[in-house]
Amino acid sequence: MPLLILATLPFYRKYLAEEDTLSRGSFDWLGGALLGVSVALLLLGVTNGTWWFLLGSLLTLALFIVRIRRAADPFVQPKIFANKRYTAGLVLAVLINGMGIALYYVSPLLLSSVQELSTNWIGFVMVPAAVASALLGRVGGKIADRKGNAYLFFLASGLLLVCFGLLSTFTGIAVIGIACFLIFGNVGQSFMQITLANSISATLAKEQAGVGMGIFSMLNFISMGIALGIYSKVIDLGATTQWNPVNPYPAGFVYSNIYLVLATLHALIFLFYYFRFGKTRSSGLQANS
Repeated sequence: MPLLILATLPFYRKYLAEEDTLSRGSFDWLGGALLGVSVALLLLGVTNGTWWFLLGSLLTLALFIVRIRRAADPFVQPKIFANKRYTAGLVLAVLINGMGIALYYVSPLLLSSVQELSTNWIGFVMVPAAVASALLGRVGGKIADRKGNAYLFFLASGLLLVCFGLLSTFTGIAVIGIACFLIFGNVGQSFMQITLANSISATLAKEQAGVGMGIFSMLNFISMGIALGIYSKVIDLGATTQWNPVNPYPAGFVYSNIYLVLATLHALIFLFYYFRFGKTRSSGLQANS
């Protein structure tokens, strides 16, 4: 799908006005290469459980930091990270997106191993949540416009908390139940993406918006990649005990435990956001972060 974006480039060149620039800097190929290598080694290290890859990632990241501090035209301007509101938004986005990817990765594995569904039927079970997310996406945007990003954040966080809590408690429920639980999660994650993008973009100056949102998108992919590696390792290890005492189903301990941890983390993020932003700033990260 990303390759199809190439077909839109001629339209961007045709309809977007050229910006006046006082000077043109050179592209920092070395900085970009160091960042790319660091990210690749990080993902390989998490996926394969290899410490050498992780050490290599830290080394190249350190070299990247040195490079952007010394280069005349760095790949990323270091001063952007001095923006505390922006940095706090990135931290929240990394955590939330890393947890949200469980909806699309752990849930199909649950349906396969516990409900014993075939691949085709797993796809059908995931469809209602995807449709609900698509239909309600515009609703989330309107809620953010009318009531603010903080309101939408609390709504999205609540939906995700309900979804993970139900999945942890009813891992062995009928397939229709899992499909209904996933609706809460997918809609919540869709709303969360809206409020995070709105909030983070509002912390950036005009000249930093492009690179700032680019870093935001990059970190989303990195966090999801790391989370996938972690979930895979945990599922491979399995579980012999169940941490959720109210789950009446004996199967799927490892899935119940994963969802319980995710529900707990979302509850902590909800409380952090409320006490840090919600009580004094009605606009949440858009006003303060």
